[in-house]
Amino acid sequence: MPFVRIFPLRISGQYHDSRTYKARLFYDIESQGELIKDRDCEVFFKKGANPVHPWRLQVGRHSSDLSDYKTFMDSLCFYIFHELRYFLETNEDQMQSFYIAIDFKDVHFSVFSETQLSED
Repeated sequence: MPFVRIFPLRISGQYHDSRTYKARLFYDIESQGELIKDRDCEVFFKKGANPVHPWRLQVGRHSSDLSDYKTFMDSLCFYIFHELRYFLETNEDQMQSFYIAIDFKDVHFSVFSETQLSED
């Protein structure tokens, strides 16, 4: 699946550990004109040391649909925090009671699989 359009629908999740939120990303994906609806995968918001872009979004281990699309995950993370201006709690006590709920409206990402590009 070298080129796809990914339509994120929503992300929901909660505290996992002192630097991580665990969530589910619900999305539709289109490849070669075929729309595959109602997909979901495990994702993690991980806090790093960068003060400007502290959060990273990573696909869970068993989520093969999106595991080759690091560029999409980076773009989605940027979109969430810089375009939507979403805020995540950073204090561990507050993180434990904070629930992530983001609904996306009319947005999609056109991406290439990085593994496919490197194999050509």
